[in-house]
Amino acid sequence: MVVIGLLLISYSISGLFWIEDFGDKIAVIPIKGTITGEGSEDLFISGSTSSATITKWIKQANSDDSVKGIILEINSPGGTVVASEEISNEIKRTDKPVVALIREVGASGAYWIATNSDKIVADPLSITGSIGVTSSYLEFSGLMEYYGVNYERLVAGRYKDAGSPFRELTPEERRLLQNKLDIVHEAFIDEVSKNRNLKREEVKKMADGFFYFGKEAKELGLIDELGDKELAINITKELAGIEDADLITYEEKTRLIDLLSRISAHSFYFIGRGIGKELFSLEQANNFKFIT
Repeated sequence: MVVIGLLLISYSISGLFWIEDFGDKIAVIPIKGTITGEGSEDLFISGSTSSATITKWIKQANSDDSVKGIILEINSPGGTVVASEEISNEIKRTDKPVVALIREVGASGAYWIATNSDKIVADPLSITGSIGVTSSYLEFSGLMEYYGVNYERLVAGRYKDAGSPFRELTPEERRLLQNKLDIVHEAFIDEVSKNRNLKREEVKKMADGFFYFGKEAKELGLIDELGDKELAINITKELAGIEDADLITYEEKTRLIDLLSRISAHSFYFIGRGIGKELFSLEQANNFKFIT
């Protein structure tokens, strides 16, 4: 109990102090884990980044006169299409130079985001590219049949339950869903082609969903430089026209009242609704998220 109390106090204190520095700065914005939409972050689930959080940080850095450039420190396998697009659009609205640094993984939606920066730096053995889209899900109608469980289909709208895990897709449903995936894939190809100044035909050949190591991506024109954070910093300073700068890393600071409120809300929510029902609802909701 003492440990928890000290932890909560540390959360509270972390949001109270700010050290003012009047020198030039470079903002480092981490993009880690799966990229999700607004409101998808969870207090008890790690490994994800909300597009709302990233866009908020980009806006803050862009409006801060002391910040001369932005580094997106990426270690992400991608995420939902809309979340990736929201971050990309915010980068496009930024007036300051933006450098993407791919340390270990910058694939799919994370690579989509990186292409909107002025320069991309990646480790030679980092995982990049993976220009593709997926919307796969589990289907267990055979298991239900084995145990004698039936699915009573009641819908208003012939495709309303397309993708239900309780029955197989019809050939027509499969064709329609594949067409939707192809539309997103083509948009991904267009974005890479435009942002990387590559011929669309060249990008389409590379857009098979497989990944490239950083050194391969460099040869293909998918990134600009091979290197580490130090190189990303130097490139950012060069683009910003400054000789020296302090690094400031953006991170979430949780206030005590916010933490207690979220813990309380989570507790009563799961008790009231039931953990089993919640897991089932989440599975259904995730069936047709388009993931880049």
